[in-house]
Amino acid sequence: MSISRGNAMEQQIRKVVLNRWAVVCVVMFMVLVGIAGCGGEREKKDMDLVLGNWVYYSNRTYVLTVIDMKGTWTSSVRVADVTSKIVDSRGTASGTWHLDEGQLIFTVVASDINDVWEKEGTYFYKVLELSDHLMVLEGENGRKQEWKKTVRSKGKDSPGAANPIVTMAPYAVNLDKHSSNARDRYLCLSMHLELMELMPEQPVPQFHPRARDAAIMYLSSLTYENVSDFDRIKVQKKKVKDILNPYMDGLIKDVVIDHVVVAVSAAKVEEFIIEHTVAPSVEEPAEGEEGETSEEETPQNS
Repeated sequence: MSISRGNAMEQQIRKVVLNRWAVVCVVMFMVLVGIAGCGGEREKKDMDLVLGNWVYYSNRTYVLTVIDMKGTWTSSVRVADVTSKIVDSRGTASGTWHLDEGQLIFTVVASDINDVWEKEGTYFYKVLELSDHLMVLEGENGRKQEWKKTVRSKGKDSPGAANPIVTMAPYAVNLDKHSSNARDRYLCLSMHLELMELMPEQPVPQFHPRARDAAIMYLSSLTYENVSDFDRIKVQKKKVKDILNPYMDGLIKDVVIDHVVVAVSAAKVEEFIIEHTVAPSVEEPAEGEEGETSEEETPQNS
């Protein structure tokens, strides 16, 4: 009887011990899962913070790097003089990136700036600080770099366009003609300027009224043959860029023609101007334009 009792007590004690161990194991498992979950959430948050447009400055050299959510990056290097105006573009690089246990790792796929990003090289940076506007990295050489997040100027065609956009009021000018018997035609243009990348806090230059006058004078000298097809319009677009660039500190990257119409009636010209006038405009309101024009052909988006 006493032996049976002893066995029963021993089994009960074992059961209590096993239950306690089971509880301890469950608690430890939950703690580990919680830690792993927190780590995963933190890593995800850090990855979100890493995304964006960053600039690192050293010795009047700006390294602009765009890190995107697809796991790729692009970088360009620009040199500025003491007035903070861009005086030289040294080149670009691109590749892939990932974040691993507090390290930001860049792999270079293509580069023409090997002294900054060596092609097929891999760069490891320890992330010392990361916030919405600042990222402090430590390179393999132990040097610290402060990367500051910049805000992109948004263009109308691409919500994340890297280059500032300067809009312009529409142009409408009389096309020149070789003889008085030739048909009257008028060139109507809606276009905007795409600028080069600017340095942080560098203001976007304003479109000067004299620049508009110079463009009108040049466009008025053209004949119908100069703008009769897309290829010829592209040639004129390059010439307009050369005319406007001195007024924009040489920062025009491209002149983008949104719409072009060769008009033959005043009603069509007025229609075009009303349709393509956006208020407020970055430049001064259109003045001194040739008032009467109208539509014949509409080649667009050259």
